[in-house]
Amino acid sequence: MTSPRTPRWRHFAWLVFLATCVLSFVGFGLTVNTASIFWGPVQESLGVDLSTVTLMSTVSGLAGAIALGIASPLFERINLKVFLSVTVVLLALAYFASAGATSIYVLYAANLVLGVTKAVAVMLSIPILLGNWFSKHLGIVTGIAGAMTAVGGAVFSPMIGAVIEDQGWRFAYALTGIIVLVTLLPFTVFVTKLRPTGTQTPYGFDPGSAPGEAAVATGVRARDAYTSLPFACFVLAGVLYQFAGSLVQHIPTYLHGQGFALTVASAIFSLLLLGASVGKFAMGAAIDQLRPVLAIGMFTLIAVFGWSGLYFFGTEGSLSTASFAGGIAQGINLVAVVVLVRRVFGTLEYSKILGPILMAGSLANAAGVYVHGLLVDGTGGYGLSFVLNVTMFLAAFGLLILALRRNPGGSVTRGSADGSSTDADTEFATGPIARR
Repeated sequence: MTSPRTPRWRHFAWLVFLATCVLSFVGFGLTVNTASIFWGPVQESLGVDLSTVTLMSTVSGLAGAIALGIASPLFERINLKVFLSVTVVLLALAYFASAGATSIYVLYAANLVLGVTKAVAVMLSIPILLGNWFSKHLGIVTGIAGAMTAVGGAVFSPMIGAVIEDQGWRFAYALTGIIVLVTLLPFTVFVTKLRPTGTQTPYGFDPGSAPGEAAVATGVRARDAYTSLPFACFVLAGVLYQFAGSLVQHIPTYLHGQGFALTVASAIFSLLLLGASVGKFAMGAAIDQLRPVLAIGMFTLIAVFGWSGLYFFGTEGSLSTASFAGGIAQGINLVAVVVLVRRVFGTLEYSKILGPILMAGSLANAAGVYVHGLLVDGTGGYGLSFVLNVTMFLAAFGLLILALRRNPGGSVTRGSADGSSTDADTEFATGPIARR
């Protein structure tokens, strides 16, 4: 007879994983990866400049970055089903409002809401849910869920483009809102749960542990983590990775400026997006199977090759290879960092610790798009941007090594859900990676 303690909740962990995949596939693949498809039709319909339209994405990005810092403590205070369900409803309502917009300012307001809700429902919830429900194979499930963003983009981009051509951008916005409600709301209402409680266990939890032990979240309290060296290293590394990642949006323009036809430039760029999808999965598997420093080091070398190649190579084939490699390297920040933050600081206040790290990176990404544009205007080319990208990947690798070599230090206490604490000199429950 099977044990009544583990099978049910082991399966429930995989339901949570399925929920995160759907959140990634629809919540990111549909809402983020199709945003630019609306720019041209909206510009033509409202009679405004392209820069005026693209400002919608800037508003959305900045609002989302701020929301990551503000919303993270709320995960511990508000019922998660209610919290995420409300954000999904607001996300859909913002699309319905966009469908009826007759002024660009209505679209700005809608994108303000979109930025906040997407950040909370997708960017923040996915790593937190997976981190709390998986003690084993966390890297792999995080990588798979992250890869769903590119898969969703590949599925929804042509679909939304066809709908806009046939029915117009307003109908496409309304359809997007309907898809969001129909696909995401059932998961946020019936599946999402912050962490196991009582006799529930995360996947991979040691059945030899004491009954109920899995319900006790262990790790470092947020207030102590904020003053630790590893936290500072993670923040700075996230900023560098995200700033470097902002150059991705310039690649089609860069390649077109190098003399390639727009169709060729787009094809090369699509390989970067495909590489990012592969990289997330590969990074997740590598971070589970190899020493973290070795795994990240390998991906850093791939990043150096990819971004250097995009600048120095001159043929379509070689640039395609470099572009794919540059995409693979995105897995470091999108998968490895969120997994390692959980390993170093534990699950006790993971959402509060991860939120500011994601927020700082998102702000860097939003600013980086503009800064790279300024560098091109000032220098007449992308050379300095590519040099900065390679330098930032190497510097961020050094910061992650430092974060993994040092735990939060002697004054930091290890807490648990029942309010008890022990000395931080004892090893975190998340494993030997946090040893000094």
